[in-house]
Amino acid sequence: MQRVPMYRVIYDDIAAQIRSNVLAPSAQLPSEHELSKRYSVSRMTVRQAMELLTTDELITRRQGSGTFVRERTRRGRRFNRLRSFSEELANLDEPTSSAIVRAEVVEAPAEVASGLGLEDGSEVNRLTRVRFVGDVAAALQDAWIPYALAPGLTREPLLGGSLYNTLNERFGLELRWADQTMTAEILGPEEATLLQVKPGGAVLRGVRTTYSRADEPVEFTNGWTLPEFPLLLRIDTE
Repeated sequence: MQRVPMYRVIYDDIAAQIRSNVLAPSAQLPSEHELSKRYSVSRMTVRQAMELLTTDELITRRQGSGTFVRERTRRGRRFNRLRSFSEELANLDEPTSSAIVRAEVVEAPAEVASGLGLEDGSEVNRLTRVRFVGDVAAALQDAWIPYALAPGLTREPLLGGSLYNTLNERFGLELRWADQTMTAEILGPEEATLLQVKPGGAVLRGVRTTYSRADEPVEFTNGWTLPEFPLLLRIDTE
């Protein structure tokens, strides 16, 4: 299994301290020089971690003063890179959780088979989950994974509740990139019932195909996100 890069180790450590309030809002972080000594890495590696923390709005940099923990964060899903739903929302103070409403092995419908590059009728794992922020339903995700790539996926609990971690650690599938489309849609009765809201309201519909490092499609997902949890993007100039 591929070793986690050090900038990610530093990011995870500092992010965990912020989320657990070990580093409180407005707290000043050590300098890049101090952090490079603490983690025994170069300043460039520290700078990569700081860029990621800034992108996720966990910290802010003040010219001439230093780097500080942000006082508050916006509620929403961060779409800056490929990661799990809980990681997209990980900078919130509220806990995230999932409820699995469907876990089965079925024949792939035509749309799913096409998205995964399978023959019609091929067996796939289907995993449908409602994603919560606190006790409020935020999104519904209907994921399809080729059975041949992850046999037994639906028979055992997900590792740490994460599909992506399970695909990586249990089945050796390292995810690399994804194609995703996002459209506005009216929420249908079935999805509304699972999201515990009335049908007919606005929803953000996403369709994602996720690929491994071998450029092999490993997940096809339909998702519905309620407007209270918008997608948050940071867009940099070239």
